[in-house]
Amino acid sequence: MSPVISLRDISVNKRLANITLDITKGNCVHILGPNGAGKSTLLSIMAGVLETERGEASLLEQPLQQWPLSALATFRTLLAQQSEAVFAVSVKEYLSFFASSLAFELPEILEATLEVKRFFKTPLNRLSGGERQRVEICRALLQVWPAVKRGEAVLLLDEPLQGVDIRHQYALMGLFRTLCDKGNTIVLSSHDISLSANYSNTVLLMKSGASVSFGLPEKVLSVNNLEHTFDCHFAVSKRDDFLDIQVCAPIVLNQMW
Repeated sequence: MSPVISLRDISVNKRLANITLDITKGNCVHILGPNGAGKSTLLSIMAGVLETERGEASLLEQPLQQWPLSALATFRTLLAQQSEAVFAVSVKEYLSFFASSLAFELPEILEATLEVKRFFKTPLNRLSGGERQRVEICRALLQVWPAVKRGEAVLLLDEPLQGVDIRHQYALMGLFRTLCDKGNTIVLSSHDISLSANYSNTVLLMKSGASVSFGLPEKVLSVNNLEHTFDCHFAVSKRDDFLDIQVCAPIVLNQMW
């Protein structure tokens, strides 16, 4: 099967170094790593909004720089890390800008997962951080919803769980797995190792702009890989289909006592 996203020797000065990987259709890839690991930069390159300094990034076997942004916008969406809302436009008006139909109607599965209808009359700049994040995730999905329904969307999500309460985090993880089961491809960054261990098909561990390991969660999320990446002590065990990951004290602090 040809990869949906293909990266070959991707480098960006002081941010990424020699990243090579293939992501196939229907895969749910979680990128994990400490702050400054290069996760956001890598997602921006996959989205075609940031050029590489070396290497080649392809989407559907076509170099990303050859894709018109208007074409990308029909099936590829990027959720960037949350920015401050400055406009008092209502949530419903904001979301309607990104809907593919003039008669805006929120898909039932999005409402069941994100519960944003209760905010429809609320100005965007009056929402809490977590509420705004749920609206932004909804916006990102609505932009490419026809492609999502066909199972042909590419969803690139930079820390979608940021500020979201635990119930909605698990609802989102369930939604993403459902969308991937239908053929959509999702790449997201996260700081929740346990959630990623149990809701991803593939994990990319990153540190200092480089790939530490890429593959199945149970292979990538080993004690050695995790300790090398995060400089913390870890305990990893598997119970049935559940990968249990416990993080202990940072290695440096533990050595100081």
